[in-house]
Amino acid sequence: MHTADISNATSVGFRRSSWATFFQDSWKVSPKLTLELGLRYDYQNALHELHRRFSMFDPTIPNPSAGGLLGATLFDGEGPGRCNCELTEAYPWAFGPRFGVAYSISPKTVLRGGWGLTYAPLGGFNYLGAGQALGFGFNTIPFSNPAFGEKAFQFSDGLNYNVSDITKLDLRPGIRPSPGQLNSPPAHLDRNGARPPRVNNWVINLQHEISPNLVVEAAYVGNRGVWYEANGLVDLNALSLGRIRSVGLDPTKAEDRQVLTSRIDSSLAQSRGFRAPYAGFPGSATVAQSLRPYPQFGGIGLDLAPLGNTWYDSLQIKATKRFSRGLDFIGAYTWSKNLATVTEQGGGTVPVNNVFDRSSTKSLSPNDQPHIFVASFRYELPSTGFMRNSALGKAVFGGWNVSGIFRYSSGEPLQVPIARNNVNQLTFRDTFASRIPGQPLFLKDLNCGCIDPNNDFVLNPNAWSDPAPGTLGTAAPFYSDYRKARLVNEDMAFGKNARLREGLDLEIRVEFFNLFNRLRLRDPERDNALATQVRNAAGVPQRGFGRIDGSNQDFALLPPRSGQIALRLRF
Repeated sequence: MHTADISNATSVGFRRSSWATFFQDSWKVSPKLTLELGLRYDYQNALHELHRRFSMFDPTIPNPSAGGLLGATLFDGEGPGRCNCELTEAYPWAFGPRFGVAYSISPKTVLRGGWGLTYAPLGGFNYLGAGQALGFGFNTIPFSNPAFGEKAFQFSDGLNYNVSDITKLDLRPGIRPSPGQLNSPPAHLDRNGARPPRVNNWVINLQHEISPNLVVEAAYVGNRGVWYEANGLVDLNALSLGRIRSVGLDPTKAEDRQVLTSRIDSSLAQSRGFRAPYAGFPGSATVAQSLRPYPQFGGIGLDLAPLGNTWYDSLQIKATKRFSRGLDFIGAYTWSKNLATVTEQGGGTVPVNNVFDRSSTKSLSPNDQPHIFVASFRYELPSTGFMRNSALGKAVFGGWNVSGIFRYSSGEPLQVPIARNNVNQLTFRDTFASRIPGQPLFLKDLNCGCIDPNNDFVLNPNAWSDPAPGTLGTAAPFYSDYRKARLVNEDMAFGKNARLREGLDLEIRVEFFNLFNRLRLRDPERDNALATQVRNAAGVPQRGFGRIDGSNQDFALLPPRSGQIALRLRF
């Protein structure tokens, strides 16, 4: 065999414990006024690997492998070469008071209100690989042939190696970068990474009984969230335009951009006075790389950074009809606005246009849906007259019912295209294209029901332009009028309940999903507004901005109408 390698298992787990206690009391102040008082306390320990086999990037430690520049590896745990510390610290102040009030304005009208602080569970790593536990004995031993055509080893002899070479520790702060390379260190762990997300919730609700079986209510619901994990809001090794200007280069000038993208060992860089920042810095690296905060590394990850915020406000209206005359239903409408620097679903970060300007990161949430209407109902054929008094009537007409759930909501925002002005070659960060006022965003309304993926491009490339070379854009990542198609979900069921004998019932149901066979197409291509819209000889879109892939059966997000029959015995 001419090549092979052997290594040990790298799936080691993290541990964290959590504790909570809760107190609550209900106080009936008067026949019309009731108060609810509560207090919850949460304590979640800092995250740690089972045997303290974990390391992180520390921006304050000199790195001997990079000429003493700051930015090296810090090792968890106690003992020589380790930090003798916790990489994150537990948050001891997670007190969550709760307060509720209910006041009966009249026998049919009730005013309710509530406020509280809640703390969410902390995230975690679950398992990690050798890169995250760098230096802790997760090593690989390679076997390679000494010369072309010669074997590295023979299967009959096995692989000869010392186990200690696999499990040995390397706790040098300069374990990265490797000589002559710009490989990345382990991620930086935020010292406040054990601080749980906190949400400040409040609600004011007015409920009125129109009739004994019909109740309507309106509520204002709001919350403000802080300390969500949002690692994408910070880039530890991005190069700011201010730093570029501080060394006498103007990123808006073509000749200076040429210097920034030239090799550090090139005559152009040398003539402008730029040199490698330390001995061993790769000559092939660019001048821009040499100006980064930690030039010895490429990208530097960030974990458990509690920097995310959310803002949510809504008006919620609901009507509830309790079961009478065979019918009950609930209808609810929500009008809301959802701003965030993190995504509530999936736990990522809202795309950042300018990581150097934190004030610009507040945006519409990718999950924002300003209008949501949900209705559910059930109708059962009333048992009256012939149906009630006749065994035949009960058997034939009794127990029939129909039910349904219908949901209609605004589409979620589409992300603005990425600019193609190559500013990422200078700053190592992308920026967004700029929106052109007065230009329509769509060539076709995504909700028109008239889009043919084999004929239509749906987005307008002329609505976007790139920022000037060497500059960052000012566009928001999302706009309220730039959205995906509306979301529709309509399901219904028809059934009959039959009494076979006492204690034994048979239920027959026919259930339909996507009852009206609605079609919701996949999202259009939208990352690059400059991507040329190309058609084949038959005029079918092949690629480009605004194309919806209709080349296979999977071009729709909603499955076609389907149904199923269900039988259930209750005894």
